[in-house]
Amino acid sequence: MSISDATVSRQATPGQAEPAIARATVTVGQVMNLPLDQVLTGLDIRVIESSITDASFAGGVHMGNGQKITVFMPPSRDPFETDCVTRYLIAQALGLDITPLPKPFNVEIVDNTTDLRDAWTRAVSA
Repeated sequence: MSISDATVSRQATPGQAEPAIARATVTVGQVMNLPLDQVLTGLDIRVIESSITDASFAGGVHMGNGQKITVFMPPSRDPFETDCVTRYLIAQALGLDITPLPKPFNVEIVDNTTDLRDAWTRAVSA
């Protein structure tokens, strides 16, 4: 399933133009209420299906070089759940002030830049 296949969609008020979305000015309201395709395109975010099928994995996000955001979602999940978790992870990655998810969700933010750099150094020097 692709994120664009989700039937869950949020629409602008009929007759009104969609507001522009940009990282410098993005709000929680925009991330949560604009059509997801517009959020992804406007903020240059990529969503890919993860190979992780563990039922406890709700999704993950990676912020790479140049602040490029990639969201990883488990395969074969309910489109509504995928939509909601994707939006939440985007808001978290952008550092927006968002209410934490309830249990059983456990959102952990880890900066593994140093670990990745050390692994790369070991790999290329071997």
